Amino acid sequence: MNSFSLSPKETSDALIEAAVKKASYTTEKRLLLSFMAGLYIALGGQGFLVGYGNLFIRAAVFPVGLMLVVLVGGELFTGNCLMTFGFLQKKITLKDYIKTMVQVLIGNFAGSVFIAALLYFGGVYDKPEMAETVIKVANAKISASFMQVLCKAILCNILVALGVWFATVSKDATGKMLGCWFPVMLFVFCGYEHVVANMFFLPMAAMLDPSITLTGIIGNLIPATIGNFIGGGILIPVIYHMAYYK
Repeated sequence: MNSFSLSPKETSDALIEAAVKKASYTTEKRLLLSFMAGLYIALGGQGFLVGYGNLFIRAAVFPVGLMLVVLVGGELFTGNCLMTFGFLQKKITLKDYIKTMVQVLIGNFAGSVFIAALLYFGGVYDKPEMAETVIKVANAKISASFMQVLCKAILCNILVALGVWFATVSKDATGKMLGCWFPVMLFVFCGYEHVVANMFFLPMAAMLDPSITLTGIIGNLIPATIGNFIGGGILIPVIYHMAYYK
């Protein structure tokens, strides 16, 4: 360890400690923090939509959501997938692990929909170009097949989980922000699927276009959730658990 950053092994140790801390939260605290994380990701998603006409701008703006989660505080499903480290080390039980992940997912959804409602009733989507953009994004997501969403969600959370990993490596705010920015920018630039972001995009579009149904929304969120968990909750932690602890 040096004064600026942690080594890969030290970072995985820190992620194990974080998993134990997260599992110890009360339900109320966990829901509050996950609500705020969903809110922050939705704000990043709104920035993505405002800058949609330029691929680099929309990719550059979206990572602000994860920066807010990391620096201000929040419980985000995609980042919390790294709690697998704690479970594999038998520091948290399967029951606490599952309970934490489910409650965080619920809180993330509530925070995302809250921002969508504020934007809708605030008249932001009275502008035709804004409405057209979010409907276009939503239609592309719900028209994709289960396998397409699943694969792109795996790719997404390999990068988001590594963004959280990078933020854990650094000991200063600048390093944490840059650690969040590069991997998340890359996933947005490539067009992968993030379940919490979709919890904002799809309900937002459904408020504006009745053809975007609950069935279509669920049909996207299920494979996105599974894929995100495979990428960030199985692939990354299991491989590095084997590398560093076996």
